[in-house]
Amino acid sequence: MIQMVLLTGFLGAGKTTLMQRLLDTYREHKIGVIVNEFGQINIDAKLVSRDGILMKELSNGSIFCACIKDKFVDGLIDMSKRDIEYLFIEASGLADPSNMGNIIEGIRKATNNNYILKGTICIADGLNFADMVEVLPALERQVRHANAVLVNKMDLIDENKFKEISDKIGEINPSVKIYAATHCDVDIKMIVENFAVNTAVSEDTTNTYESRPNTFIVKADEPIEESKLIQFIDQIAESSYRIKGFANTEQGTVEISAVINHIIVTPWHKVERTEIVVISSVGIKMLSMITKASNDILEGRLYI
Repeated sequence: MIQMVLLTGFLGAGKTTLMQRLLDTYREHKIGVIVNEFGQINIDAKLVSRDGILMKELSNGSIFCACIKDKFVDGLIDMSKRDIEYLFIEASGLADPSNMGNIIEGIRKATNNNYILKGTICIADGLNFADMVEVLPALERQVRHANAVLVNKMDLIDENKFKEISDKIGEINPSVKIYAATHCDVDIKMIVENFAVNTAVSEDTTNTYESRPNTFIVKADEPIEESKLIQFIDQIAESSYRIKGFANTEQGTVEISAVINHIIVTPWHKVERTEIVVISSVGIKMLSMITKASNDILEGRLYI
């Protein structure tokens, strides 16, 4: 049987970093990967792509929402017929996996009962979890249906904050195992092989057409100044859930990763064009902010 591991966690919590650790740890095994993004382009798939691994990209919605759930089901059925030992699934940041059990049950016949859900790892963003879990139902559901929770970004919080987060996680899911990490640097095999039992009952997901966040793809046709790019991101970051992508700058190509006001810019190999995904709960307002910031800082060279 194919052993399935699901990764959940808020936007920017560290799912892609943990996925890379999974792929490194299990590199001697035959692996399949499904990477899910809310946006129209799949940035995370580019970050985890590597030779010899079977990968599917599912974009423009949550795999647990009716908007693309059929594509997820088709992907699971297709993967079940491939010669793989593990299937690692990276859900989008606002995904509510409450109906994962129902999805697996619904495809048992089509997959010849070839899957076993080994467990779910939820990555909690140490900086933002305590605030976000109170206002985003999907985050609570991610914890409730997890077998392990990894509190990430420990280098950015103190022990009191970690205790506050751990207590909240324990309230939501008393049986879950909690781990602490920086940059998702953990013994991932130990976690996967020692999942806690989760007795949460599968339920309707909160991911719906109506609850989908707004996503924008910001582009540029020519290299831009890195310092001005950072100013641009900083100006729109507070009204966004997540900003990520790749940009060609006059100093070279960079990967952009921002959660609220925490912005990380790292070198990346050359990409064809600048494409940055902005995920936000505000639609028209964010559109206006992107346009204004681009005009004010970059003379309109970044556009939607």
